[in-house]
Amino acid sequence: MTLLKAILKAQSKSEKYPSPPPETNIILKKKKKFRPTCKTSGKVDSIPPKYDAQRLKRKMPGFVSDAVNLYNENISLVMSIQRAHKKGRVDSHWTKWPPSCRQYYERRLNSYKNIREENAQIYRRLLGTKPRVDETASLNKDWYYNKKTIAHCAQREFILFPLKHTEDIEDPAFAHGVSRPRIHITLGIRNAAAMGSLEVELFTDVCPQTCSLFLDLLDGDGLGYGYVGTRFFRKVPNLFWSGGDVVHNNGFGCYAQKGRHKPIGAENYHFSHSMPGLLSMRVTENDEMCGVFNITFKALPQLDLRNVVFGRVIRPNSTYDNIKNLGSPLSTQPIVEIVATKRMDGKCIYGTRNTKLASFKNQIL
Repeated sequence: MTLLKAILKAQSKSEKYPSPPPETNIILKKKKKFRPTCKTSGKVDSIPPKYDAQRLKRKMPGFVSDAVNLYNENISLVMSIQRAHKKGRVDSHWTKWPPSCRQYYERRLNSYKNIREENAQIYRRLLGTKPRVDETASLNKDWYYNKKTIAHCAQREFILFPLKHTEDIEDPAFAHGVSRPRIHITLGIRNAAAMGSLEVELFTDVCPQTCSLFLDLLDGDGLGYGYVGTRFFRKVPNLFWSGGDVVHNNGFGCYAQKGRHKPIGAENYHFSHSMPGLLSMRVTENDEMCGVFNITFKALPQLDLRNVVFGRVIRPNSTYDNIKNLGSPLSTQPIVEIVATKRMDGKCIYGTRNTKLASFKNQIL
């Protein structure tokens, strides 16, 4: 290099850095400050057990005390950890976790111990708790008195409904001044003497069809059906009697009038069973009247809308007073039959005997 080239190449030191220095990609590493902490990570599961608030509400004293102790221990542990963090150092003492087979054994052993303790607590509670049911001795004592009461009541007279001593009731709906036809029904015990007769007034002005059916069977329809010879198949003392089944004589028969293929329906329910001594005809579920009638001995409003009242017994009547105490709701004895009937229609008309019942018995035999 010549001297001229050296002069031309030379530069001033003041113009060496006319602008800011170029940026560089070099990252300067800062030295970390030393902090006296122990970098130790847990080698076991350090998650605390789940806190169950419902355990505090249990009534067993063992569960309550265990929950309270666990709660206090957790609080003290959290406070100790906070104090250690504030001092800048964590004191950790970790031990080596045992093998999986040993862990399984210890878990089973702990569960068995807990189960045994719980069973012991339950057993102590069972021994100390009084029974909520009656003891056998008290039940045997009550049963002894119940047997004596049943035996004592069985010796008394059977009463279906509690009866009250009441005088004869008269309903003003049944006027006395109205002229209505009257009939006579003679009753008697089977194979014995007659008991007496009942005088009955029929409400032909209110229930003409029902009274017509009753009079047809009272006189006999000419085909062998009639009330004479039939029995009262149900007799409940001081309540009512039921009879008039001209087909089967047991309350299950149904009679259709001469010239009809189907029995007549309920005519009306004008009168109520509001007094004793009424005659009412039973109405079936199919709205049919088959000739079965009742004689009541007290007011029976529960028979309304199921029976049509079409007559009443003229009282006082000695036969009526005698039969109302006769019979049993659980037996058909004694067998009381309609022996004879009589009515006046210009002349005295007597009822003919039922001949269909004998043929029905022969068919059964």
